[in-house]
Amino acid sequence: MTQPIDFVIRDARGATAATLRDYAAHRLSFALRRFEHQVRHVTVRLVDLNGPRRGVDSRCSMMVDFVGGHRVFVDATTAWPFASVTLASRRLSEAVRRQFGRAVASHRKMAGRHAAAAQPPAPGHGR
Repeated sequence: MTQPIDFVIRDARGATAATLRDYAAHRLSFALRRFEHQVRHVTVRLVDLNGPRRGVDSRCSMMVDFVGGHRVFVDATTAWPFASVTLASRRLSEAVRRQFGRAVASHRKMAGRHAAAAQPPAPGHGR
C-alpha cells in the first residue's frame, strides 16, 4: 500500500513490534487492494489488554479513512496478536466491500432512475 499507515503497538518488544507492523501492512494490502485508490489514511492499533498475564487479551483495531469522507472501523480480540491482526483485516475487507457495494448499488439505482425519467412515454400512453 502506498497510503500512510499509522501503527500504535503497545506492550510488544522491538523485534516483535517490527514483525507485527510488517505482518499488518501485508494483511492490509490484501484487504484493501481493490479500494487502494480510494484510501486516504489507515490507523492500526495493537494492544495487549492484560499485559503479561495470559488470556484472550490481544486487541487489534483498524480504521480506514476514505477519500470521499467515509470511515470504516473494525476490531478483533484474540489470544495472540498475529491472530488479532488476521481477524481484524478479514473484518475490514468485508466491511469495506459492504460499504462500497452499497455505494455502487445506490449509484446504479440512481442512474437507472435518471435513464427511465429521460425516456419518452411509450406509444399509446399519455396524451
